[in-house]
Amino acid sequence: MTKTLTRPLFLLVILSCVIGTCLAEEKTSTTTKALFTADAYMTHLRYLAGDELGGRLPGTPGGRATTEYIADQFEKIGLKPAGVDGTYFQPFTIRRLKKLHEDQADFSVSGLEHDWTIRRDWIPMPFSKPGKIEGPLAFAGYGISASKYDYNDYADFDPEGKVLLILRHEPKDDDPDADFGGETPSRYALFSKKALTAAEKGAKALLIVNAPNRNPDEDLLYPWHDWDTHQSYSLPIVHISREIADAVLKQADLPDLKTLQENLDRDRKPLSADLPGINVNIKTGVKYVKGRNVIGLLEGTDSDELIVLGAHHDHLGKVPPRMGDSREPAIHNGADDNASGSSAILEFARVFADGPRPRRGIIFMTFDGEELGLLGSRYFVDHPTVDIKKIRAMINFDMIGRLNLDRFTVFGVGSGKEFRALLDESAEKLDLSFHAPRTDSRFFGGADHFPFYVKDIPAMFAFTGIHKQYHMPDDDWELIDAEGAIKVIQLMYPVINELANMTDGPIFVTKEEERERAEARKAVEVPDDTPKDVDVADETPDPRSNRGGGQRVRVGVIPDHAYDGVGLRVHTIVENAPAAKAGLKDGDIIVRIAGETVADIGTYMDALKPHKPGDEVEVVVKRGDKQLTLKVKLEQSRRRRNPEND
Repeated sequence: MTKTLTRPLFLLVILSCVIGTCLAEEKTSTTTKALFTADAYMTHLRYLAGDELGGRLPGTPGGRATTEYIADQFEKIGLKPAGVDGTYFQPFTIRRLKKLHEDQADFSVSGLEHDWTIRRDWIPMPFSKPGKIEGPLAFAGYGISASKYDYNDYADFDPEGKVLLILRHEPKDDDPDADFGGETPSRYALFSKKALTAAEKGAKALLIVNAPNRNPDEDLLYPWHDWDTHQSYSLPIVHISREIADAVLKQADLPDLKTLQENLDRDRKPLSADLPGINVNIKTGVKYVKGRNVIGLLEGTDSDELIVLGAHHDHLGKVPPRMGDSREPAIHNGADDNASGSSAILEFARVFADGPRPRRGIIFMTFDGEELGLLGSRYFVDHPTVDIKKIRAMINFDMIGRLNLDRFTVFGVGSGKEFRALLDESAEKLDLSFHAPRTDSRFFGGADHFPFYVKDIPAMFAFTGIHKQYHMPDDDWELIDAEGAIKVIQLMYPVINELANMTDGPIFVTKEEERERAEARKAVEVPDDTPKDVDVADETPDPRSNRGGGQRVRVGVIPDHAYDGVGLRVHTIVENAPAAKAGLKDGDIIVRIAGETVADIGTYMDALKPHKPGDEVEVVVKRGDKQLTLKVKLEQSRRRRNPEND
């Protein structure tokens, strides 16, 4: 809008130009288009989405090179380090990924002078807990306690403090359709169930061996793949060869493995026994992966308040294209997810640092571990490297590289009172339309803005939509709509600039307030154009390679992946989902479902597995110093289940 200026106002304007206001206004007008170019944007994107980085999985050389590149760019741009210890980095432990350090792994059995070799004779399983274990060895059959089927390897046997040698699978039944021991294994055959049972009874670790009646001519060890380490069961688990098992059984004067297995299958009676004088020493060589956020600060001119611009830089690494796919693992470069957003952060940093600076400071941040459950952003808000009370707004960029699909959504617009007007004005100038779902849309909780929103910080998330290359190896830079990404950046730049120059606000709006405002305006909600087979805010997927991780039933919780205690702690309850209706609350620790103990995310999913939509189950939670039992009516999940390969 153009106004006629009086002489005093004209003098004030001249003065404001001296401190940069006029330049800022000029920079956010039509000249904005010249500030951002597709070539500059694609320079970053081609590197971040290149095969050399191997898919940017946290803890890998490519993941580390990614963070080094972003930090180097921040330094060249002139941003102040805002990580820890004067660096651009904020390291944190990722407990959903583990690495096997073979040079630190060792396996030995007292009294047996054998040089057991990792990967040939033994190997920690990818869902093993890390650790060093020493203890007496005992044989514990199949490691199953199933009163429902009148079978219990732990009857009259004390496993406390011992390392247990157990058979894989379950006692084989002559009837292939049997519920227990048939061709379709029961839940008692699962590694996770066996580990939980052993841990509850006080065992130190499990040594698992292939049953001789299954593929007797093969004795393959369970493969270690970095992409399969997203779960850690209740204790250390090592897969050993039949040769090792028979050697220790012979040392203890017990029958060989084949004889023991045949007796167990035929009689269904426990044969568990200590192996006197035999001790096991295990160094798993398994360690949790370290991730790191990259954080740079552009200080404001006269305010210590902050605006955060963020995007996640991690992706899936090298994984099979789909669960069950027979093709070889492939590099998933994640050009759109999310080299597109990370490149935007670098370009925003360059332009804002080039001046004029806004009155508020701007934090430019790329997060690690987003694909594993928003780990980096959650870690930052819980361990901020700046005063989180000074953060006035957060703008997130995740998958902005496919505007050519004619989808553009800005989530969280309703979380800040001023957001909609700022976006509408900028979009009108660019002739760019967008959807703005309410904050209770089911996709809202699925990206790095959400942990900020939980802290009552107004937060938006720019997103050009899911596509068929999502989490597939062909999400490559050649498919990026660079001009479209620049349009998204151009739309958001004046919005960010205005937020960074405000003296007050933006004002945080709760879901309830947003709903009341919408009803008062009698507005029609814009449909959420997220594909209906994508469900981001429920049941903790393993997000890598579209493997899923949900069940056929849905509870409606977002777990706290940083929690390392017993049980599953709820980070956020999904609104209007079964958990919310049953009275579960954020911070509750789920310890039992339908009578089954929940020790971690794996046992949580196992406890849900037997149930179908419509079942009502008792859920026991710890809330502070109280233990509550709530009844949850399960709903149909929108996810595919990732069955355990046993």
